[in-house]
Amino acid sequence: MSTDLKAIMTSQSRIVDICNDPDLDDDAKLFAVCVIVMLYETKTGSRRRTRNWLQRVAELASHTDNADCWLRMVIRHDIPRYDCPTSGRGCTAPMIRREGLCGKNAIVGGVERDPITGEGTAYGFCTRHRNHADDWRIHQNNKQWVANGRPSPPPNAGGVLRRYFTANWPKLYTWAAHYMTPLDGAKPPTLPKPNLVLVQGELADD
Repeated sequence: MSTDLKAIMTSQSRIVDICNDPDLDDDAKLFAVCVIVMLYETKTGSRRRTRNWLQRVAELASHTDNADCWLRMVIRHDIPRYDCPTSGRGCTAPMIRREGLCGKNAIVGGVERDPITGEGTAYGFCTRHRNHADDWRIHQNNKQWVANGRPSPPPNAGGVLRRYFTANWPKLYTWAAHYMTPLDGAKPPTLPKPNLVLVQGELADD
């Protein structure tokens, strides 16, 4: 087995980046780290190249019993897409006498689509704030969105694994979920939260 210091350092740096990426959940991080390890094995000659690299990833992740299901789940969750927001159960009507939204239990809710961009705005209305004029406006906007061919905004989810390694992603996406149509592009990176470190030391004398 050869020792490639550059490969070691590069792999370590990529693994640290993966572990610190807030856009990856635990399964996606495990998947990505295992891919990096597999690539390192191949580059350094510590293991022969395998035809089915996904199977090797499943082995490294200790998911051999349900490998197919786990791999499809990870890749499916990373398909570039636009996820509409949800309003939850609270009323989204703005309050007049105080700042913020009503928040009471909503009796109706959903997503209003911008007819041109397809961007979604979550809504929910309680009994007090339900306005049939709003119902009509939302219905018309969503109807026009459908008539316009259901335009979709840029992805706000998925495509994160492509930051760390290349693959035949269209083929992988089809394999994981043939019923989903990936969008062009990927979710913009979310900056990780800064780690604040307390530096202790002696105070200088005046």
